[in-house]
Amino acid sequence: MPSLGPRRITATLFGVGGLFLLGLSLVGRSRTVAPTGRPTVTAERGRLDVTLVEPGTLQAERSVTLSSELRSNRAKIVFLLADGSWVKAGDVVVRFDPTPFEEERTKALGEERDGEAALTRADEERKLQVARAEEARESAKSSARLAEINLQSFEKGTGALNLREAEVNAAGAGSELERSRQELRDVEAMLGKGFVSQAEVARQKAKVQELERQSGLQTDKLRAAREVTFPRELERVRTQLQEAKDAVARAEAVLYYTHEFYRAALESAERKVETTREALRVADEQLTKTSITSPIDGFLILQDIPLEAGKRKPQIGDSVWSGVPIATVPDLGQIITQTRVREVDLYRIRTGLPASVALEAYPDLVLRGKISFIGSLAEAIADSPWKFFTVNLALDRTDPRIRPGMSVRVAFELASREGVVVIPRDAVFTRGERTLCYVRRRSEVVDQQVVLGLTSETHAEVKSGVEAGEELLLDAPVEQVRRVDLPEPSA
Repeated sequence: MPSLGPRRITATLFGVGGLFLLGLSLVGRSRTVAPTGRPTVTAERGRLDVTLVEPGTLQAERSVTLSSELRSNRAKIVFLLADGSWVKAGDVVVRFDPTPFEEERTKALGEERDGEAALTRADEERKLQVARAEEARESAKSSARLAEINLQSFEKGTGALNLREAEVNAAGAGSELERSRQELRDVEAMLGKGFVSQAEVARQKAKVQELERQSGLQTDKLRAAREVTFPRELERVRTQLQEAKDAVARAEAVLYYTHEFYRAALESAERKVETTREALRVADEQLTKTSITSPIDGFLILQDIPLEAGKRKPQIGDSVWSGVPIATVPDLGQIITQTRVREVDLYRIRTGLPASVALEAYPDLVLRGKISFIGSLAEAIADSPWKFFTVNLALDRTDPRIRPGMSVRVAFELASREGVVVIPRDAVFTRGERTLCYVRRRSEVVDQQVVLGLTSETHAEVKSGVEAGEELLLDAPVEQVRRVDLPEPSA
């Protein structure tokens, strides 16, 4: 039988909606019906590809989510680009009503100015009161210095001199009295001798009496100076000095508390100013956030937002809450393919496994890619008995026609053989541990033992036992046929 040229046979494993379908694409001869009425097929030489096909979608690996950063739900939309619009980086996508935020900024600006004026007044008042307190302290210090000088002057000057004068006066009066008494004695002695008259003696006695009175007065003055006047005056000037020192201490305390009071007042005024400045900064920031711009180029995709009546895409006049996604802008420069693989097929794939990606919208466009991510958790799908793992593929190239969300068919290239003999699995039979095919050779059918290589659910590679071009039965014959075994491998 003449040999046939190379053929391409693709055994494809489909997983669609939880159904496991087998598809077979044969380029070359198809099955035939022999004259005996038995269905047959011809072994062919070519390429055997085993693929796993799953539906998927194109996704942007990175998308920018646009949402309101304004507080509460006061973000009322007054401008909104249409869904699907092409935007460039920096284009305004959404604009909110700035009126309430402009009013807040005006209020915050007025409060900031009032706070700064209050701070200035507080600082001026602080300077005035501190100056007064410092002046009072210096006056008290001056009075204390003067009181200290007065004390020193009294202790070493006027007070001591007055006491010394009293001592001198008392001593002089005593000496004068003693001399007068001696003279009286002398006069009385002379009176006995007849040298003086009785009148002279009387005058001398009167003089002694006067001097005794004067001496007693000076003695009393000295005693009063020592015991009353000097101690009293000394206590007075000492008290004045202590009072002056106390006044200095009070002035120091007043100055300290003046500093502390106005320092606290200034800090309070400064905090109020900082609070108003922060409020103004927030108002400016909120006013800036009334416009949302796109940070990248791409297509605008509006998202459903929660409203009282349910969810729908945003419209002009809607008020949205802070943080609620309004739109996304996919980065078209980083498109990936996302699909799912059944858990029973998970062992077939691996990271880096190549695959082809065919677009439903553009049948002529087939992209190449490799598995970049395999999910770690199995996910259940509604109305499906299977569980699936998410799989992402990185594409080798992009195309200006592709868009996120497009449907694709991903064909994972599990294995392939080039230039091998390929037969349908329906032409392979098993008897015990023996694998065989029923081959029509000339006028008979033989039971030919075979060795298989790469095998899929629909086709198998024959490594030995069948040659390309031989005709194989798809049903086992009823009659007895000749058995042909492969030679035993040499030792």
